[in-house]
Amino acid sequence: MMNYETAVLKRLAQSFYTFFRTGVFRSEQIDISKLTLEQAYECQHYYHKLRIADGDRPIGYKVGCTSAAIRKQFGVDEPICGLIMTPGLLREGDLVDSNNYCQLAIEPEFVITLKQDLDRVPISDRALLDAIEFVQPGIELHNYVYHFSPLKQQEVICSNGIHAAQLVGNNKVLASKVHWQLEGVAVFKNGELVASGVAADIMGSPLNSLRFLIQHLRKQGEKLKVGELVIPGSATALISVVAGDEITCSFTNVGSVTMKVV
Repeated sequence: MMNYETAVLKRLAQSFYTFFRTGVFRSEQIDISKLTLEQAYECQHYYHKLRIADGDRPIGYKVGCTSAAIRKQFGVDEPICGLIMTPGLLREGDLVDSNNYCQLAIEPEFVITLKQDLDRVPISDRALLDAIEFVQPGIELHNYVYHFSPLKQQEVICSNGIHAAQLVGNNKVLASKVHWQLEGVAVFKNGELVASGVAADIMGSPLNSLRFLIQHLRKQGEKLKVGELVIPGSATALISVVAGDEITCSFTNVGSVTMKVV
């Protein structure tokens, strides 16, 4: 791996930030595959700082590339982490303007809200469930665009997991009501089933994804905090959508959420 200087990582972060804001990517002439994962997360950190300086606010975390379907689609072999930020938090009933995104794609998500801090691993299932206030059905929105070919894990990390926004459904259930291995997930586009899976497709259980995130943050001297949102990854591959589409993501016990694209 090449030891890229901080200045290069900051310029790369600026490129991803400019794309997020304007849809224009100012290419950096580097081999992104030569970044170490630590450097990729450093670049992501600079990307977050640019957004925060522009008034955006972190509200939680995402874990991505947690299922075999997503890893095959992205060509990566291990999970990644990123931030959820506002603006970019949508509620069920909000219209989604396709003009605000680049090649919009979605995936179903369990949306976890924490009721206590989490800062240690390993942690029992019971302790994790006790730390969750409630779970809601959600839809993660992505700018499904790659800027380096072939796609590498480093780009997924630098781009904050190509995360664009998070739509949260109205239904709320206790964590104890969710089957964290066999909870079914189905995605319907314009009434047609286009993808399905079960919770176990997400690292054996979304709780394992949560553990991965806790460990990742602990290495950075950080922790999950009460009130934060966590999306642990999708049981299905990304699904492209366009203006006029209506998407419904249904979960066995968590309920369903619908999104209309204009």
